[in-house]
Amino acid sequence: MNKEINLNNSRQYELDAARGLAVIFMVLVHIVLEFGDRYTQEQSLYGYIVQFLGGIPAAPVFMFLLGVGIVYSKRSTPFLLLKRGLILIAAGYVFNLFRLVLPTWINSVRGWEEYTDSFTVFYENFFVVDILQFSGIAMLFFACFHRLQASNREYLLVLSLLMIANLALLPYIPYIETAANLPFLSMLIGTSDFSYFPFLTWIPYPIAGYVFGTFLIRAANKSVYYKRLLAVSSAIIVIYMLLAVYAGLPSGYESEQAYYHHTLSVNLFYIAFILSWISCLYFISKPLRLVAGKLLESASALTTEIYVIHFLLIGICMLLIYQPLGLGATILLTVITYCCSHIMAHAFIKFRSRKKG
Repeated sequence: MNKEINLNNSRQYELDAARGLAVIFMVLVHIVLEFGDRYTQEQSLYGYIVQFLGGIPAAPVFMFLLGVGIVYSKRSTPFLLLKRGLILIAAGYVFNLFRLVLPTWINSVRGWEEYTDSFTVFYENFFVVDILQFSGIAMLFFACFHRLQASNREYLLVLSLLMIANLALLPYIPYIETAANLPFLSMLIGTSDFSYFPFLTWIPYPIAGYVFGTFLIRAANKSVYYKRLLAVSSAIIVIYMLLAVYAGLPSGYESEQAYYHHTLSVNLFYIAFILSWISCLYFISKPLRLVAGKLLESASALTTEIYVIHFLLIGICMLLIYQPLGLGATILLTVITYCCSHIMAHAFIKFRSRKKG
């Protein structure tokens, strides 16, 4: 590795492929979990595959690539990161109004969901902590550390301390009754079932991504770099899976709560998986480009837009669909939702570019 010169500062296809696949997996799993019936979710092979792909290869990969993006972006100044972080946090709560509050309130009034008072509907759905809020806090974190000009060693030290803090605090969360009444605290720790991406649980992935990116951008031989990563990460995965089977280590797939509020060992396992996943994508990048190159590059470039649009479409579907869908209908709805999200995202970007022009 060359410590002085950025040798790989252009777009890296394996990263685009990882992000593009994560976008597709995200839509797949959200449709299955929101609309699929019990058979589709828990008994069908499709449901098993989708819920696995919607796990580690989706959200943790997004978070990891957020950190890589800090390295590769030319707009990663402390001020711009601070500004973007605050905008993302605000956007996350505004988005909750349209994605969750309004559809849930309408369905409650119509009797399609268990009726609760309007304040409860607002409170439980408005303060949901999702990827946008977490991304915003992560941007604030990197703004501070960029300002301090932290080294990789300092990032890794902070990573270790934050994982230990999460491990120490998380078991006590259910007993902290006041925490559930402090919705903004749920952005930092998993204080409730509505805190899907608390800071302490998920920040290890952007930090690991940042450190990975600093090595990748200076790697003199990417093939050697990825071979070493694949060997080490694969060994960690195999050892961890054996320990999970014989010693009971968690996988994060035990339940939705376990996936969103996991601790140190799962952080390390997921980071190893991500490194192995991206390494594999690098080595199959040529055939992957031939099969789905443009699709994955486009999905990667439209990540934020597809994320927002597909959730808005899910909100609309919640108003139209009041019974769980079977396997075939779920797959059809998934294809329609993704295609519409991708096309609308592309149209939005095109319209915005013309307007700016």
